[in-house]
Amino acid sequence: MKSNEFRKLTIFRQVELLFEKGQHMLSRVYMFYNIQLYTLSDFYAEIWYRQADNKIDRVILLDQSDVLDLYNNQIGLSDIAGSIGPKE
Repeated sequence: MKSNEFRKLTIFRQVELLFEKGQHMLSRVYMFYNIQLYTLSDFYAEIWYRQADNKIDRVILLDQSDVLDLYNNQIGLSDIAGSIGPKE
């Protein structure tokens, strides 16, 4: 699925797809939100969960530079070392 197709889905279907077929990557906390980062196909998406209301408020698509900016304190060289160099 491409990101433009994903954007057209309802928030319920987006979350369902991320849970079923996406790969959970990282998480962060921002104000009242517990934010979960997923990758699906060729894009990244965040699920914004508000724990006090037990509600998912939004799903936001991110590009790789956004992911690096937002999660840079959680990403180490060992996390990306496998993507650099020849595969064995």
